[in-house]
Amino acid sequence: MRNRSVSKARLVSSAALSTALVFMATASVSIYIPATRGYFNLGDSMIFLTALLFGPLVGFLAGGLGSMLSDLFLGYTVYAPATLIVKGVEGFLTAFLHEAFAGKESRATRLLMVFLPVPTVILGTMLVIFLFTGEAEVSLLTIYSATIAYQPILFTILIVLAASLIFILRVYRENLPLIVPCFIGGFEMVLGYFLYELSLYQLGAVFEVPANFAQTFLGTLVAVPLYNAVAKRIGQSRIISR
Repeated sequence: MRNRSVSKARLVSSAALSTALVFMATASVSIYIPATRGYFNLGDSMIFLTALLFGPLVGFLAGGLGSMLSDLFLGYTVYAPATLIVKGVEGFLTAFLHEAFAGKESRATRLLMVFLPVPTVILGTMLVIFLFTGEAEVSLLTIYSATIAYQPILFTILIVLAASLIFILRVYRENLPLIVPCFIGGFEMVLGYFLYELSLYQLGAVFEVPANFAQTFLGTLVAVPLYNAVAKRIGQSRIISR
């Protein structure tokens, strides 16, 4: 009974602290995006960090509530309902995948983790086609035409993606169980807001996608070193036993 009450107290305190961290990170730096009436922020860094530290439930609560409270505080009330779900799922998904990948260092697992973000690349390519062609509907002919017309640009994008993939594999291989869950959680965030804004602003929703991708990359860049520092400081076993 005592262990259960301690566990509940730890859950409540972790959720409260994490929600406050997400709120402060989101509200402290906000850059207005006129096209969608949204804003760029640094909240994803704390969503990723708290999700990695405290697990799916805290990740969901902190991501959803902390981000939604920031929307209400800053006056972006139109986004608050979507934020509660989108950011909550982002935190949950990040933590869930981290727990699934933790301790698995086989070659097959590393390859799986590398190729799971492929939908991000597909969505990015579709958005590039939207921007270059102005087409609201994408067909095989549209994709072929855009590929031919903008071959140098698309070729450069593929080179950058391939180089980034090699760099991550060789330099940050030991951090893949942290990086990939953050990327996939961030992809859910990008896609979730894109679909929500699509219903509000039609193709104007495209203009916030680069900012949301930037939030994902910056959030991962901040969260992973912080997680490693905390895990090294207090011991990963104590973090996992939540």
